[in-house]
Amino acid sequence: MTDNQNLAGLRRAARSLGFGLLFALLVTACSAEPRWHSKDEPLARDAAQLFRAQGSAGAPRDPYAGEVAEVPQRRNMRPCCAFGAQLHVRVGPVPIPLYFFGNLVDRRTIRHHVYDSGLATLGDKGAQPARNKRKGLWHSEGNGLVYTCRGGFLDIAHLRDYSDTTLYLATMVARLLETGGEITLPYEGATIHVDLRAADGRMLQDQGRWAMATPLAQWLAYQSSIWHEIVTWFGWSTFPLFPEKVSSFSPEDSYSNLLGARIGAAVISQRGARDEFAYNRNVDRWIDRTLILAEAVPVAAAEEAMMAVDGVWWNSGKRVPDFSLVLRRNFQTGPTVDPWLVPPERFGPLLRKACGDHPDSLAIETVESMGGMDFAAQATLVIDLPPDLAAQEPFASLGPRLTQKDFPVLLAYLRKQNEQLFGPLADRPDVAAP
Repeated sequence: MTDNQNLAGLRRAARSLGFGLLFALLVTACSAEPRWHSKDEPLARDAAQLFRAQGSAGAPRDPYAGEVAEVPQRRNMRPCCAFGAQLHVRVGPVPIPLYFFGNLVDRRTIRHHVYDSGLATLGDKGAQPARNKRKGLWHSEGNGLVYTCRGGFLDIAHLRDYSDTTLYLATMVARLLETGGEITLPYEGATIHVDLRAADGRMLQDQGRWAMATPLAQWLAYQSSIWHEIVTWFGWSTFPLFPEKVSSFSPEDSYSNLLGARIGAAVISQRGARDEFAYNRNVDRWIDRTLILAEAVPVAAAEEAMMAVDGVWWNSGKRVPDFSLVLRRNFQTGPTVDPWLVPPERFGPLLRKACGDHPDSLAIETVESMGGMDFAAQATLVIDLPPDLAAQEPFASLGPRLTQKDFPVLLAYLRKQNEQLFGPLADRPDVAAP
């Protein structure tokens, strides 16, 4: 089919729907080019290496600052997921009958990654079509919660969000290493930016641009995720009609956020983000490989896992967005983040078949320095609070400008509130009654 025939079909569909604007958006999406691509053309210095001893290895090099791709700022948060299964909903005081969130998904049905996707995306943005399916104009990533034997529940939307955040930060840091500068992040209940100090020139020369920028960006992305969990506890929401306090520090959040930042760093380190379409495909591969390693289970076994902790980690009798839907909150942010695994004594037959009797946990360490570079000395996450939030405790005692150094105080405050509401075990995965 020719391009003219494709456009004619789109025009007819747009007229039948009566959406002139939709037509314009669809045409734009279908003809979309990658929003970034790396400048890979060899330079004189690269050719000169061929005449030296190191030319036997080709001409490997880090880019100049001006050659680093300009990845657009990540602006969207993917809407997923309140902890639980078959979750019922209310709007204000009114329960919505016969409507619920399934939430749990299978590794094999997760769809393709799109950088900075929101609820859905017009156009596939370079993703490969699903098995036996044609590429469509309307693309959804198929996000949800996956249960894994070794990593507990994983929020696929969070994996994607913080992979994207890591990529954006890595390219910004890579362009500013010589000079330092300010990097803007999306508004999340406060105005947020990164203060980046100029790197030591000798360290930059010895280690290379990406070797410095990537782990620092991964650390910054994870710090930004901690703030997201904190500010949603205090009532801020990405989606105004859906209060997110119910999801703040839920059992899978910190682990999923950190793992997502690691996935972004892995794609970058293997030069898998040279353009947008390559990045999307490589995130697909890394998510799938990570879920295989963590031993993802089918949806039926995941439902069994979720029901095994009903009444302990969550309350199936509550409706979204009731704060008391989630009974346990995971405030662990480092130096090691452990997954919350369903204890083997609560396994049903499907979960026992998938995971065995004693699955090995995959804990993740939070790295604070690498190659002689202390991340907190190199960069600071700066959070400027709006007046209404700054007037609340504990912010009023800390001041209107926060950094990641204030997080321990804020986390201690939340732990205390959580304990008052849900009891002394409310920040632990223990299934014994308090």
